[in-house]
Amino acid sequence: MAFLRPPPDEEVVVMIGDGSYLMLNSEVATSVMLGLKLTIVLLDNRGYGCINRLQMATGGANFNNLLKDARHETLPEIDFAAHAASMGAIAEKVASIAGLETALAQAKKNTRTTVLVIDTDPLASTEAGGSWWDVAVPEVSARPQVNAARKKYEEALSGRRF
Repeated sequence: MAFLRPPPDEEVVVMIGDGSYLMLNSEVATSVMLGLKLTIVLLDNRGYGCINRLQMATGGANFNNLLKDARHETLPEIDFAAHAASMGAIAEKVASIAGLETALAQAKKNTRTTVLVIDTDPLASTEAGGSWWDVAVPEVSARPQVNAARKKYEEALSGRRF
C-alpha cells in the first residue's frame, strides 16, 4: 500500500486477503500515525485462497496455501480485528454481507483507518471479471487432474490473442 494523498473528498477503500494482510499489516499503523484514513476490507479465508484455487485449477492438490493444509501443531485462530485495533485502527468483524454494508457506511463517517473483517470460503470462486491468468500446466503428468487442466489450458491458449 503506497501512501499518495487522495483528494480530501475521496474515500480510499482497500480489499485484501488475510495472507497478504499478515505480510503488510504495518501499513495500518502507518496510516493511523500519518492520519491518512483508509477503509480496509479484510477477507479472512484462513490462508492464500486465491493461490490455492489457482493451484487446484492447474490440476494440483491443496498444498500449503491454506492454514489447514500446512504443517502445524496448532491451527491458528487469528483475531484480525483485535490486531488492527492494537495498531490504532477502528476495527470490527462482521458476520454477513448486510453487516459489511452497514459497517462500510459507518466507516465513511469514521475519522481514521477502519478495518472490517469478514470470513470467506477459500474454495468458492466466481467467473466474474472475465480475466484469464496464464499459468502453464505441465504437459505430462500421471495425475488425471493435471492432464484435464492441461487440456483446458491449451483450449484457452488457442482462443487467446497476443
